[in-house]
Amino acid sequence: MIDVLFLPKRISQQEVCVVIDVLRATSTIVTALANGAKCVIPARTVAQAKRMKVGNVLICGERGGVKPNGFDLGNSPTEYFGVRGKEIVLTTTNGTKAISMINAQVIYAACFLNLRQIVKRLSGHMDVTLICSGQDGKVAYEDALCAGAIVHELGRDELTDAAKMAKELWEIHEKGDLLGALLRAEHAQELIKYGFSEDVSFCAQKDLYDTVPIFSKDRFVAE
Repeated sequence: MIDVLFLPKRISQQEVCVVIDVLRATSTIVTALANGAKCVIPARTVAQAKRMKVGNVLICGERGGVKPNGFDLGNSPTEYFGVRGKEIVLTTTNGTKAISMINAQVIYAACFLNLRQIVKRLSGHMDVTLICSGQDGKVAYEDALCAGAIVHELGRDELTDAAKMAKELWEIHEKGDLLGALLRAEHAQELIKYGFSEDVSFCAQKDLYDTVPIFSKDRFVAE
């Protein structure tokens, strides 16, 4: 059975979960690992991230969309092209919070940038839960759209009602302009207002990377 959660909640003992935060946490995780980062370690709070600043570690992320004082990088995927060999500690408003709520045998991070590869990984699993990170406790259009794309590409019949809804949302936009679809999202408009329009365009690219982040112990690594 394929299920979609439009907002994160505490999950235990699931076989496979996929966390989605298109704008921008999972797009950043995928980009960092695709560009040679050793790992991405999610942190719940800014204070926790700062305590982890040792050696080869970069502390990264955002609050209210912008980089906190003292951080090395923000949450723009395009900041992560020069991170080869680095350990990334990432804390974000929505994505890393969602990750902390999941207890599953396998946890992947997905976005449009690695859509094809995540579908390949999921094709061997019977039960999959796609978890949208949302935006400040509200459903995020872009996350639901990405979840729907994954459901559509998996081509499975055993779907929950939420998975069917997400799939139907994607099928409205499947043959259209993905960037145009993302621009419908409230969060995309907020990012543009903060000066991050380039991030929205970057995150609207399908299949840019073959990297599939998998959660191991306390961090994402490239599978």
